[in-house]
Formats: sequence, C-alpha cells, structure tokens
Amino acid sequence: MNQEARRNFLISALLMLICLPLTARSATLWNGGAYTSPTTVNAGQAGNFTIVLYAPEAVSNVTVSFQVRPYTPGGAISSTAVYTKTVTGQNFTAGEKKSYTWSYTTPSTLETGDYAWVTRATNATGSVVYIEVAKTEAIYTFHVNGTAPKRYVRGINIMDLGNAGGVLPGVLGTHYPKPTLAGMQRLKSRGLDVVRIPFLWERIQPVLNGGLNTTYLGYLLETLQHANSAGLGVIVDMHNYARYTSGGVERPFGSPGAPTKAQYADAWRRIASAIRSNPAAYNALYAYDIMNEPYSLPYQEGTYSNAVTFAGFESTTEGWVPRDSATTTVSREVRDNQGSLKLTIAASSGSGKVLGAVLQAATKRATVTHGPTFQAKVFVPTSTPGTLRARLLMMDGAWKTHFGEPFALTKGVENRVYFKPPDAAWKDNRSFSIEFIVDGSDGSAPFVFYVDNVAQGTQSGEMSPPQLWESYSQAAVDAIRGLGEQKLIMVEGYSFSSAEEWPKNHPRKWVTDSANNIMYHAHFYFDRSGKYENAHATELASAKNQGYASVGDLGIARVKNFTDWVAAQGTRGFIGEFGWPNSIKRPNDSAAWNADGEKLLQFLDDVGMGATMWTTGTWEGTKNPNINNVYQIEPSLVPLSQAAVLERHLGKP
Repeated sequence: MNQEARRNFLISALLMLICLPLTARSATLWNGGAYTSPTTVNAGQAGNFTIVLYAPEAVSNVTVSFQVRPYTPGGAISSTAVYTKTVTGQNFTAGEKKSYTWSYTTPSTLETGDYAWVTRATNATGSVVYIEVAKTEAIYTFHVNGTAPKRYVRGINIMDLGNAGGVLPGVLGTHYPKPTLAGMQRLKSRGLDVVRIPFLWERIQPVLNGGLNTTYLGYLLETLQHANSAGLGVIVDMHNYARYTSGGVERPFGSPGAPTKAQYADAWRRIASAIRSNPAAYNALYAYDIMNEPYSLPYQEGTYSNAVTFAGFESTTEGWVPRDSATTTVSREVRDNQGSLKLTIAASSGSGKVLGAVLQAATKRATVTHGPTFQAKVFVPTSTPGTLRARLLMMDGAWKTHFGEPFALTKGVENRVYFKPPDAAWKDNRSFSIEFIVDGSDGSAPFVFYVDNVAQGTQSGEMSPPQLWESYSQAAVDAIRGLGEQKLIMVEGYSFSSAEEWPKNHPRKWVTDSANNIMYHAHFYFDRSGKYENAHATELASAKNQGYASVGDLGIARVKNFTDWVAAQGTRGFIGEFGWPNSIKRPNDSAAWNADGEKLLQFLDDVGMGATMWTTGTWEGTKNPNINNVYQIEPSLVPLSQAAVLERHLGKP
C-alpha cells in the first residue's frame, strides 16, 4: 500500500469510528485547544486558563474538574492540588464544543515555582476518565513569583544509644547497641534526610559538672561520622525528660538535688564543644535537640503572703461533697493536730482515674477579695496505690471549668497545690473543686487523700512547670551560643512536648537566641501515648464521637494546635516524634493506620514542616519489633508497613 492509500485508509477508519455509537463507558472527550494567560503571576494576582472540550458523540452527566498543581523542573506533576474547581452535570451533544475558562488568584502564601493546569472529566461516579490533560507544555503552565519555597527534612529516630534508660550506665552490646555505617547508608537509600539520635545524659556525663565519658562520647561521635559518610544529617537528642539520675534516684529539674540550670548548661557546653572539635561529626550535625519531652516538673512556689482561710476543716466538712458520690466519701478527721478533709475511695486498678471533692457556690462562693491565688495542703498516705497528681479548679457562671496546673504528689509528706484562676472564672462562679489524678494503680488498697487549709492569698515570684522548663532551655541555648555556635537548636515543649497541649503550656515563644536559629520541636501520636493499646476501631469510634470522620482528621486537628502556634508566633516548628502501628503488631489494622498516617504527613507537607518518625534501631528486627518500628536495618534493610507512607512524603531540604 502506497503512502497516499495508507492515508486514505486511516481517514476512512477514523470516520467509521466516529460514526459508531459510543457508550458512556467508552466515550472520549477531545482537547480542542487550551491556553494560559498570563504565563507569570505574582502572589495575589489572577491567572486565567481556558480549555475547549469537544465531544464526537453525545455524552451526558459529565463531571469536569480543573486543578492547579505544582510540578518539578523534571516535569513531574504533583498529585496534590493547590486549587480545584469542579463542575457537574455537563452534557454534550454530538459534535458539540464547550469552552471553559477559570481564574485562579494566587494566594500570598503560594510558593515560588511552576504550576500546571490539570483538566479531568469523569462520569457521575468518578470512575471513568473521558479525558485527562496533565502536561507541562507552555499552554498549560504558569510561573508564580510567590513566597520562598518551603524547605523541610524528613527522617527517622534511631534509638540505639538511648536504649535501656533504666540501666545506668549500661554496657554496649548488652543493654544498648550503636548504629552502623551500613545501617545509615540503608536509610539514606530510602530517601531520608536526617536521623534523630537519642543519647543519655548520665552515660555521657556521669557526674554533674564533670568531664564527659570518653567511651560513650566516642559512640556518639562515631554515629555522627557514619551519618556524615552516608549523607545524613543528625539531630542529637538528650533523651532525659528534664531529669537526671544519680545514686539510683531520678530528680526532675527544679526538685531538691536536681541539676541546676548552670549544671545543665555545663553539660551542653561540653557536648557541643566535643562535637565541634570533630570535623566529620560536626559536618553531619543538623541540630542540637537540647531535651526530650520535659514533664511533671515541680511548681516553684515563690512567695505566698496575706493568706486567708477559704476552708479550714476545723469543725466540719464545710459543705464539701464527693465529686462522685457513688464511689467517694468525705469526712472530717483530725490529723497532725488539725482538721482535715478526708476522701476515701474503694480500691480499683487502672490509670487516668479522676477523684475528688467539690464545694458548691451555694455554700460558699469564691471571690477574689482575699487574693487571686488559692493554695491547698495535700497529704497522701503511702498505702494509697499508684502515682498521683492533684489540681484545683473552678467552674464559672457559664458552666466552663478552669483547671489549675496538675501537681505531682509525693506520698507520706505534705504537698502544696496552687491555682490562680483567670479573670473569667471569678464571675458568678458555681463551684470550687480539688481533683486527684491517679495513674498506675494496681487496686491493692483504697485511695485515701487528705486536704488541709485551703487558703487565698497573694503570690509573687512563682514559676509554673512550663515556665521552669523555659528557664532551663534558655540556659542551654545560651551555653551553646556562647561557644560561637550558629547551627540549629531545637527546643521541645513541656508535657512530653505534646503538639496538642503546646499553646496551653506555652502561650508564646520564649527563647532569645543571638543566632536567630531556633526551631520549636513537638511530638504527636494518634493515641497520645505511642503505645497503641486500643484497636483502631476504638480510636475511630472516639474520633467520630468528637465529630471527625477519621482518626487522621482528628489527629490533624490536634497537630494544628502546634502548627498554628508556630505560624502565629512567626517562628519555625518540627515534629520530632510521630508514628503508628506496623502490620506485625497490628495485622488487621495496619491499612487503616496507614491511611491516617497518610493524612498526617500530607498535612505536614502542606504546612512545610519537617519531621522524624518513631522509630528504628539496630536491634529492631521483624520478629518482635517495637509497635512503631518502620524499618529493620540490620543485617539488611526490610521496610515495614508504614515505610511506604513515609517515603511518599520525603523532605525538601
């Protein structure tokens, strides 16, 4: 067949195809032409896109969507849209052309870069594609002169050097391993940028204000050197929860015998100096993470003066009644030659129990007349099981409860609990209460609590536990900057660095940094603990009860407390721990958890926030791994079920 005959045959075949009736499932819309104008826009400026769709045969009930998506210099168009416009119920007669024009005003937050218009037409169920135009040719694309591109890193925690924190100092190979170069290289091959390396203060500095242990320091420096060779950055993390253990006694910052701010600063001065003196190790350093998850620090009382008794219990219970009359009884009892309110609750096991007593305003209303701060003296017998906290609270006239700081209680000694209610709590308040929060009770004995001398007064110089941590963190930053160090310093938040609790614990950013290179660092787990003891169905039911369609949606709402705080404060943030169960530990739930993790990481992509997932390690294999383990890295790399999700959301360093 000659060339002209072949051409005539193809035209005839095409005409025959056009004349055939097409079902909705096989019909195709054609691109009849498109253009974008202007081809370069500034933030806040509108860009217009027009496309003509041609229907060779009649098609009905078509949904047409138009999206703006970023694309890379290599031409890879993102699956995430920054703008979407959808029109439904579009009907085409045979041979009809329809022109669609949309205008997109680029927001001031859109990143500088190249963007493409993507057009997609589907049937009513969205399952049949009639046409999809996703190209990086000039007529479909435009350039945005917007904000600076978001830069963030993604990686994972390697717990090795921080293993067996309850065994001090511990022995390498028996209680904890150290990362290998091969393991680091395997992680880098998956596209990760950074690793977070926990270490223990007691192992690296066995005596406060003393020299560093050269052996353990050598393990940390060697880990940094391996990361440098593998091309990974390292976040070095003092994994101590704002505590130091000496002589078998763990002492939280601010408690008797605990490290002072000067001693904490001394430790970081020595550690940073050692890293800076080793060029290969220092080259790998991405950030100093000055303390992991501060929590349960003591309240610094300051001066409490002009106290006036609010409830003395010298003759009666003075109107105080059980918070839950079905489980709790109250009585007046003489203890230490003074009247006390005694609360007795039957034995039971578990954690998170909230027990207490309340004084209704109908009996006595709290007024600010005698001072803005309440104090209560609390005594817990050693026979009461579990670990305990206590807090004071007040319900205002709008039935809103205002909570004081939960104070950790020591059994067998008198404790003080303070509360300075906000202004809104005083107006027509309805009740004043004390609550005891019990964790880890084994049910071996009844719960017994004594409350003495609830007083009002004026307090000055007090420091809440979050404020105490803020003062310590500033001391560490100052010490590191005093060396002339300019690299990034990460500062975690109080209450296990909870992203959800962050704005409550820290109303505003607090670190003053001469190098202006601070990143606030939060943690997040869908179940709030990272233990994932409940089935996914239980967590999903809880999310739905709170008005969210999925655990992932609820998780994003909780993480937004931190990301919104970061944006409002004009600073930078990082999620240093997050994770969800692997399929080895939760084989029936892993797909659902992965879907939630996908939503979380997509959200972090959208806000441009870096993150390191929890966890992997040299001893984390596939037989009995940590429930959050993402990779086996020794003796070879085996990705677990969450790895694919993480690797779909790598960093933009």
